[in-house]
Amino acid sequence: MYPVSETTPVLGIAVCERNKTPPFAESRYIRRLMAKAAAMGLDVFPFAPWTWDERSGTVKGWQWNDREQSWQSYVRKLPAVVYDRSWPDNETERHRFRAALYRLTAEKKLTLLNGRLPNKAEVHALLSRDAELSPLLPETEVYQDASTLASWLARHVNGVFLKPVDGSQGRRTLSVTRSSDGTVLLQGRTAHNRSFRLLCPEQPTALERLHKWIGKRTYIMQPTLDLRGLAGEPFDLRALMQKNGRGHWVTTGIAARCGAPGTVTANLHGGGHAAPGNEVLSALFGEAHSADLMQDIQKFGLMMVNRLEQNFGRFAEIGLDFGVDRAGRLWFLEANSKPGRGAMHCAGGEAAAQAETLPLLYARSILLRPPGRVIHEFDHL
Repeated sequence: MYPVSETTPVLGIAVCERNKTPPFAESRYIRRLMAKAAAMGLDVFPFAPWTWDERSGTVKGWQWNDREQSWQSYVRKLPAVVYDRSWPDNETERHRFRAALYRLTAEKKLTLLNGRLPNKAEVHALLSRDAELSPLLPETEVYQDASTLASWLARHVNGVFLKPVDGSQGRRTLSVTRSSDGTVLLQGRTAHNRSFRLLCPEQPTALERLHKWIGKRTYIMQPTLDLRGLAGEPFDLRALMQKNGRGHWVTTGIAARCGAPGTVTANLHGGGHAAPGNEVLSALFGEAHSADLMQDIQKFGLMMVNRLEQNFGRFAEIGLDFGVDRAGRLWFLEANSKPGRGAMHCAGGEAAAQAETLPLLYARSILLRPPGRVIHEFDHL
């Protein structure tokens, strides 16, 4: 058993173990979390939920050994509060992780610091019912078959963008563009986040190939928005929304994510790079309009996370992705309940440091609550 004081508040980090070195993803990020947590009197350790032993109430936790520069495992008591930073390698691992985590939460063995959002279609449906937020949302429809996409292509001359409702990091996204000569360009990213480009001589052939590629997965369709920078590169804006130590939502930072010219997404996992959001917007629209856009992202971002939390449970952080078209109009693209940290290094100020510190401060505020207070209540309401 790993030695730890009974009075030290403990936060678990749920990960997916793997037979590699390091034994789980985001190991460097988790090491930084552990170091920052120790400085604020908080004990943090990663563990895989499926290692829970019901009889002893323990899990296999991991600890970094500085002297040997390696991760070592110890038997630890199951923590009361858990921060999910799992990245399953495949569907089998995803199902295993979710089943184990569901079992622990269903039996009230632990409380999740950050909940899970439903799929993109459900998030869009919720936000579209808000009169102030609906103008930010592009038209969206669930893909049914080739005929529904053909109808969309007839109505949207700039093309149609498709993405899986449960996808992340830009994987398996696709744009469909029809030219005046009848050819159709399919351009997107594979399941391994590799870029591809396929030109089909006629629309029926293109839509048949696309339908087979989608298979039984659920996709949504949206009009292709002209979200390009000065060099023609796709770009979007990631706003990281987090709760502080008092349980109040704040905007940690807003960064631009820029893809390579000729690609369809700006996600960093697909080879993009980050830049300060205000600098990219100023270069495109001038400083005054850039300032207005940054203020709008913060204002609408706070409204969105509150709507999402009121309907889908508690969250400690949510990443919101926005786009700005060539006319300077702001669009909401999607929300992510397990946001990365890479873009925040370019967001300016203390964004990168705050991105790692705020979840710990919020977790500590929950762990140190008096016993009489309910752990599931919302501090901000």
